[in-house]
Amino acid sequence: MFKRRVPKTFILKMRDFFWPRLGWRRSGRLYALKLYRLQGSAGAIAAGFACGAAVSILPMVGFHFLLAAALAWALRGNIIASAIGTVVGNPWTFPFIWVASWHTGNFLLGGQAQSVHHLDFADLFHALWQGVVTLDGPLLMQGVWPVWWPMFVGSLPWAVVTWLLFYLPIKRVLASYDRLRTMRRLERLAALTGGQGTAREAEK
Repeated sequence: MFKRRVPKTFILKMRDFFWPRLGWRRSGRLYALKLYRLQGSAGAIAAGFACGAAVSILPMVGFHFLLAAALAWALRGNIIASAIGTVVGNPWTFPFIWVASWHTGNFLLGGQAQSVHHLDFADLFHALWQGVVTLDGPLLMQGVWPVWWPMFVGSLPWAVVTWLLFYLPIKRVLASYDRLRTMRRLERLAALTGGQGTAREAEK
């Protein structure tokens, strides 16, 4: 019923991924509306979104949805919200995330990581994906591990910070929205029942 009459082509999907057709502001409002409409408590939805945002910091491109869902399940968060939260990791934020993660990991590992002055992230994650799919151990250990491991180590503290930064504000906003929605429902019920339904609803 709500499907597009003309399905999007692959090119249009890629264009919207890099630059949303609705614009960044309207796209942000759309994601917020999706969160508002999810079933569950404010804490569960906020935890789910925060899990998706945190996992998107990890250098695990291609596995973010699965990892976000697993983390949300473990923390009793909303799994659908976790999928929405992975939007934090996108082509515009990944370069900054990866560089910050590598430098942080290099610091935590004592400055022994391989230099990334001429690192091609596209080649790195292509090699990572190919190595995992084909179980190519030498490719993973020689071509991926020296750079990927510092990035992974450095991404962990950033992931924790990201989880906290998103969880607390989103939980507060959703809780306020739930209270406002409850008040409006009580007002409509009071208007229909002459005030008798308000007391009953409040008792629940």
